[in-house]
Amino acid sequence: MHRGAVMALTRVNMRGRAAISLFERIAGEPLAQRERLTDTIQLCLVKPGESIFNQDDPHPYLYVVESGLLKLTYLRSDGEEWIKSFVVGGQFLASLSALAPTGCASFSAIAIEACRLEKIPFVALRDLADANLGWSRMIRNALMIFGERKERRERQFLTLDREEHYRSLVREEPDLITRVPQKDLASYLGITAVGLSRIAARVRAEAGLNPG
Repeated sequence: MHRGAVMALTRVNMRGRAAISLFERIAGEPLAQRERLTDTIQLCLVKPGESIFNQDDPHPYLYVVESGLLKLTYLRSDGEEWIKSFVVGGQFLASLSALAPTGCASFSAIAIEACRLEKIPFVALRDLADANLGWSRMIRNALMIFGERKERRERQFLTLDREEHYRSLVREEPDLITRVPQKDLASYLGITAVGLSRIAARVRAEAGLNPG
């Protein structure tokens, strides 16, 4: 099975501004004892093509994406890649199975663009949640966001045909259409690059006939 080159980590004297800002938005309130978390954060500078973590590796960390674009992928035993989702700046990611004791990541996370990430040990979040209601509420809300993302992806994949799915991306996430390489977008939609090109051409032609 192909395994991507893992990113280099850069530890810096920082305060985890992106993580704290995101977590407070998720919690809906200021969070206490923030220094207990920020003291554990690492800044990760990732090049395109590097893996943040690999499928089947122990990796009990959560990441907040400060900037950049990543793909989350499953790899079959023959090395074929299947893209489950994309993550952009302002979002977070983790493999839930890797957060469990002795757990391993169920997918790989690979940078499409150069990324700045804040890497957070899950144990630090768990300890804060055990001691503080605000942090507990934040984790509960984050799990709901994570579950909603997964549910929406499953519904699109199971109920929409590939052209309908592409059209929903154009409407709801047009930035992905321009940033994601065509081969990766085709893998995400479950079609060939040729099939994607034909669908995109039809959508562009219709947009030209119906400007605005």
